[in-house]
Amino acid sequence: MPRFHRTAHRVSLTAMFASMTLLVLFLASILPTLRLSMFFLSSVFVMGLLIEEEIGLAMLMFAAVSLLSLLLMPIPRVMYYVLFFGHYGIAKHLIETRVKDKVIAFVIKLIYYNVAMALIYLLARQAVIEDILSSGWGLAVIIIVAEAAFLLYDFVFTKVTKYYINNIRRLLMKN
Repeated sequence: MPRFHRTAHRVSLTAMFASMTLLVLFLASILPTLRLSMFFLSSVFVMGLLIEEEIGLAMLMFAAVSLLSLLLMPIPRVMYYVLFFGHYGIAKHLIETRVKDKVIAFVIKLIYYNVAMALIYLLARQAVIEDILSSGWGLAVIIIVAEAAFLLYDFVFTKVTKYYINNIRRLLMKN
């Protein structure tokens, strides 16, 4: 029986990824700088479960980490994770595995991102976005920068996933 199919290994790997995500979210909530980098890091741990085709565990991990982070950390600091970064890896995986045309898959991911950003703007504007809006930049400039940031984020997420598959996964799945 492959190691990952053992219940104890599945649970321990899920718990490890969840605890690493919580640690990074905690750092994002207390560090005055590198906050977006920490949110990026918080989003990649779910990918380890997705690579093992454990979509249910990935969703469960996202829900558990979201709940724990909302209970343990300042709510404004974790809204980015709850409303976008936490579930984007799951959406990216589902889109890329089910939509074979790369252009259509990219357009769907871009739409997904824009809907998430609209939700963040509508639901958590005062808690999350006021600092950005008070920067003096116009909303149009902020949107353009955010779109460019998403392109970079998706590209780097893909590179980190490939690095995980090629270098880290074999160490975690070793018998």
